[in-house]
Amino acid sequence: MITTIEKIGTFPIHLWSIRDMDRALDEICKAHPPASPEEETRLLDLCPYFATVWPSARALGLFMSEQKSLFSKKRGIEIGCGLGLNSIIGAKLGAAMTAADFHPDAGHWLDKNTELNQVKVDYLTWDWTTPVPGTLLSKGPFDFVLASDVLYESRHPADLVRALIRLIPEKGFIILADPGRSYLNQALSEFENQGFHRVEFEYDVEESSAIPEHRLERKRKVRVFQLFRQ
Repeated sequence: MITTIEKIGTFPIHLWSIRDMDRALDEICKAHPPASPEEETRLLDLCPYFATVWPSARALGLFMSEQKSLFSKKRGIEIGCGLGLNSIIGAKLGAAMTAADFHPDAGHWLDKNTELNQVKVDYLTWDWTTPVPGTLLSKGPFDFVLASDVLYESRHPADLVRALIRLIPEKGFIILADPGRSYLNQALSEFENQGFHRVEFEYDVEESSAIPEHRLERKRKVRVFQLFRQ
């Protein structure tokens, strides 16, 4: 593990993260070699992919740093929060933030990172592909939802829309960041079918790499969508 600083707009965010994701995954596979396809699937689910900052999280953070007034004095939730980068930015902007992730270790890392940045973020373990728990609904409704790079499987677009529209009121909005996953257009169509309109932004951001020079050399285009009902 390593403590790094992410410079997002005017915000220096201190994050406790994994130094080298590839090495971490190799060590996990050596320590827990799967004996069956089921064990392999479970092992993949428990891999700490959440413990690094991905390009979409950086792009979402940049959007937030440019659109500060959207978040100030609002109630928000970040799903698939990982290290909590954008939950922390939301808290710094004056929002009352809740973060959620399915990984059993994510809450511990989020606690460390909120402590490093001296902000308060509530946390709930939740896989957004499952029904919204009552404990989360009792915290809402939320004025906004944040989601970055969450569309990995064919079922995700429908699951995402189903979950997110339960979290916000009629005047609420969603900020979705995506690096060009194949299911993005399907998700956007699902939102449109539910009466959402969108405004699109695009950012060139650093790739994720254990080598700082590579982060500076490699850029990734990420699209950020503000989704809302009129």
